Amino acid sequence: MTLTTILAVIGGIVITLGAAARIPNATAELIRACIPVINALHELRAALKRTTPRAGQTEPEERLEPPELTSSEGRADGDRSPTVR
Repeated sequence: MTLTTILAVIGGIVITLGAAARIPNATAELIRACIPVINALHELRAALKRTTPRAGQTEPEERLEPPELTSSEGRADGDRSPTVR
């Protein structure tokens, strides 16, 4: 290796380490810059939910409950399915 190559390698290492030292700060700045965008998206989604009805939904549907069976319509008290026995 020549002296020029050694100096070039040392210079490259110095530049690389200097740039690597800036990465955490740059990443933190990027995250801080994205926080207002994320908050705005949450606000937009909440506003759209409040004002826009879902497609095809006109009225809330009533829940239909099954009618209760009388003893003559259902099983006798002693009858069980084969899997319960």
